[in-house]
Amino acid sequence: MKKILLLVLFSITLMGCNDPESAAAEAVQLRAEQHPDRTYVGENNYYTMESSGDIQFTTKKDLKVMYQDFPRYFIEKAKEWPKEDLNDTSSYDLPRFQFAWANSSSKDEYESGLKIWSMKTDGTDLRLVTDATIGFASIRNLARSPNNRYVAWAGSGGQKGVYDLKTGKVSNMHKFTSPLDMLWSEDSRYLYFDDARNSYARWDSETGEVSDSDLKVRTEAVLTEDKIIKVTDAAVVGYNLKTNERLFVLSSDRSLSDKERIFRVKSISPTGRFAWGSNQSFAWMFDTKELTVKQMTTDYTPAQILGKDAHFSALDSFAKVRIVDRVGDRVWSWRAFYYGALSGDAILYNGLANNGLWFKEDK
Repeated sequence: MKKILLLVLFSITLMGCNDPESAAAEAVQLRAEQHPDRTYVGENNYYTMESSGDIQFTTKKDLKVMYQDFPRYFIEKAKEWPKEDLNDTSSYDLPRFQFAWANSSSKDEYESGLKIWSMKTDGTDLRLVTDATIGFASIRNLARSPNNRYVAWAGSGGQKGVYDLKTGKVSNMHKFTSPLDMLWSEDSRYLYFDDARNSYARWDSETGEVSDSDLKVRTEAVLTEDKIIKVTDAAVVGYNLKTNERLFVLSSDRSLSDKERIFRVKSISPTGRFAWGSNQSFAWMFDTKELTVKQMTTDYTPAQILGKDAHFSALDSFAKVRIVDRVGDRVWSWRAFYYGALSGDAILYNGLANNGLWFKEDK
């Protein structure tokens, strides 16, 4: 009887060893013991928490360097990574950055291909938005609709596409090769873009149709039902779309030469209240409500991405994330990705969440 019992126990042990779930659990436990600093997401991907460090861009203003832990992501298999989900409200409690990133330099065509990703402004909640851009040599511009549902991109040669996060549908507009400006309507129905030099069109998200448009758009602009505020080469201009009347012009210093006046960096806050323009020698902050212009020559930091009320800004190259608190004179700098390659510039969307503040502790 004892021999039979031992055989049964031995058989159960062997069955446990052959059980895929049991083997997987043991593998997870072993991995946790070997790499206690890693948080795995799926079998092949993980992140570590690492401290931010010194800034790596020239600043003309004294800022307090902030040290805190941020995630650094190691993604071998993007298909296993969580996708951005409109129904997951926890993803939208902070503003978010969006960018094009090839997560691996391996020979795998999918993993080394450019895909669109997003994450919260505090570096958490990295999500894969869409892989519909696989095959694009570069992504040169991105635009997210105000309702967060649609992501538009423009690639090399001006090819444009739109991805619908709700349905998963991709609308390609490859025949429209052109400059790269894109702008969403306030209700997220229309994507306006330039389809040739001095020629504009719009894509209708409800019908999928593309039609000609008289609206001259810029990427650095905010469009409402009756007004557009846009940053031009050397000014910020507002127009009443109902009357076609120019509401205001806030210009850089007209006494300067063209080279000194032209913006090399341009941005606008989510509501259009503030706008930024700068070059190597001068910078201007524009207040479109008070109709004021603040010119700076030494005491400024770049604002390639501008948050609500100009409280926070960031540089748009995400090889290293660099965020400035322009009210508290603080700066954070950290490396979010261990490897891979980025293309084009990052953008801000969902910009009014948390009252436009980029860190929850500032709420």
